[in-house]
Amino acid sequence: MKDFIVSALKPLVPYIPLSPKPVLSKLQYVPVLPAPVRAVAPYLPLLPTPLLTLGPTVAFHIASHSSPSPAAFFTSSTTHPLHAPLLFLLSSIPFTYTLGLITNNVSWVDRWWPFYTPFCSFLLVLHMVYNEHAKVLTHNAPRAFLLFGLQLCWSIRLLSHARKRGFYDLTGEDYRYTQVRKIIPKWAFALLHLFVVAIAQPILIFSLCLPVHAVMSMPPSELSAGPISALSIPFSSLIPFLPISRISAPPSTPILNLADLFLTALSVGLLYIEWTSDRQMYEFQESKHNAPKDTKRIHPGPFTPRSMFIGAPQPASFPVSHNPGFPTKSLWRYSRHPNFAAEQLFWFTQALFVVGAGESSGITRSGWVGGSVFGPAFAVSHWSDATENMLMKQLSLLFCSSTFLTEWISGCKVSQLSIASGPS
Repeated sequence: MKDFIVSALKPLVPYIPLSPKPVLSKLQYVPVLPAPVRAVAPYLPLLPTPLLTLGPTVAFHIASHSSPSPAAFFTSSTTHPLHAPLLFLLSSIPFTYTLGLITNNVSWVDRWWPFYTPFCSFLLVLHMVYNEHAKVLTHNAPRAFLLFGLQLCWSIRLLSHARKRGFYDLTGEDYRYTQVRKIIPKWAFALLHLFVVAIAQPILIFSLCLPVHAVMSMPPSELSAGPISALSIPFSSLIPFLPISRISAPPSTPILNLADLFLTALSVGLLYIEWTSDRQMYEFQESKHNAPKDTKRIHPGPFTPRSMFIGAPQPASFPVSHNPGFPTKSLWRYSRHPNFAAEQLFWFTQALFVVGAGESSGITRSGWVGGSVFGPAFAVSHWSDATENMLMKQLSLLFCSSTFLTEWISGCKVSQLSIASGPS
């Protein structure tokens, strides 16, 4: 009888979860996996669920539809809200990298910045509107649209500044990339182009859309009326405008609260600081470089310690009226980079919308700090803490590295050992 059972179950053995001490010794058969698979397998749980299910979902859609199409995939019941943004991310990386190789210009990612995150958020909002199986998320639509609207304001501000600075001159390249080319070997710049510019930056700007996903996936039981419940907006105010199929929560469910109003005002204030500081810097640099030739100028010392190697920027003169060579008035009086500071704080407030929305039950989010403040801003629900922390630091690391490089270039051009002279 034992041999009969063993022979009957033998074809199913690879699919049976093995216990530490199996009853039948002959069932101790473990399929041999290739070495690369065994090396990667322990780290698969660190990947987010949408990324793990993307491939199988696309394959299932193609196999189960006689005429598969992007529209049918987008509205399918098996499609996760993040699948469309992930497909956009995975297709944009090789496209951007190839453009950089063909044109010998790596600034293509910079040209994507104003559009990338809002487009990913647009795909999330579109999923909530057009996917029939996303009707259960309707109670989160006001907050998701609010975040998306703030991102559009951010996009308009950045686009206007980028156009003014000539970012969309397809023959031009950001001066920082041009400078880095001069000081590192070609092979090192090629690696920088691939891993830092073409891969890391698209992943980063994709991750900035994740607060929208976090707020749109919250169940009614987690939503909070905020510190003053009388000032919250209940779902009942939205019900008269919805079809019956879209009523996804009890009428008393708070869909917006006082925290949303405060964070919206804070976000708009940060966008104003970014716009003002960028405008002040642009006007300062334009007037400095377009000053008449007979203007009294300051000539920095011959060399600074940081510029005494091949490829470093050389000191450049500037008008006395623009001493010490960079803005030190208005917002620039309080910070060397008020625009960078406001930019990072803007995305931090996007994560705080998730905190203000309500308490975490431990099901959709992994706690107040890891799952609400930083997690939704730079990671997906059900990511491990290690993955959350890694993505959480990307934005700060990008701005830190950009700031260090900008400061180094400025330090090479503007020395503290400067002398004033007449026309030059």
